Amino acid sequence: MSRSARIPVVAAMLTVFGLAFALTPPSGPRSMRQFDADRLATLEVRMWKAYYDKERVHLFGLLVTLLHEQYHFSWAGATLEGFHLARAASTFGDLKGHDEVVLPDLEAAYEKIRSWTGASFDPRAVARAELAWWEARRTPGQNSPEQIGRLIAEEYALLYESSAAAMSAPALLRAQAAAIRDAKAEHPDWSAIARLLQQSYRELREALASANV
Repeated sequence: MSRSARIPVVAAMLTVFGLAFALTPPSGPRSMRQFDADRLATLEVRMWKAYYDKERVHLFGLLVTLLHEQYHFSWAGATLEGFHLARAASTFGDLKGHDEVVLPDLEAAYEKIRSWTGASFDPRAVARAELAWWEARRTPGQNSPEQIGRLIAEEYALLYESSAAAMSAPALLRAQAAAIRDAKAEHPDWSAIARLLQQSYRELREALASANV
């Protein structure tokens, strides 16, 4: 075969391998309930840093990595999912009102998660519950860790098809991590935040396992 004839063959093979790489999910369960708590906490801390530094490309890349590693989306699926979640977060960060404009991206993301995991939660309800605690975090008088923790627990209850009571401990820890960040926005104690998020995800994993949901 001549060199000119080999070029299309090689290009076709590379395309096939590239598509297989992008579209094949990694091994592991398609589940939001099974994850590496410590790795998830590490990635979330890095995402928080990227979000507050307005490093949107970095935030997007971390989201894609998290979705691929922890929830076993293919790279292509993780990219689409990460796009909706990153755009919702970045848009919300710049808003001064009309926060509901982020709901279509949140709903699209949770619709994809429901389809991927075979769950039966309501994507619209989960999206609205998530927006509720985002909004409360920047509303004086509504943003204590206890208040935010209750709202996160309500979202977790919807997402994991459990109860707010069962989700209250991990939700409060996550809210406490957020409160530490907000209290010293210029120089957050990221080590303390990481410890709380790690504990939060460990307790969430245990709560989901013990509830057998």
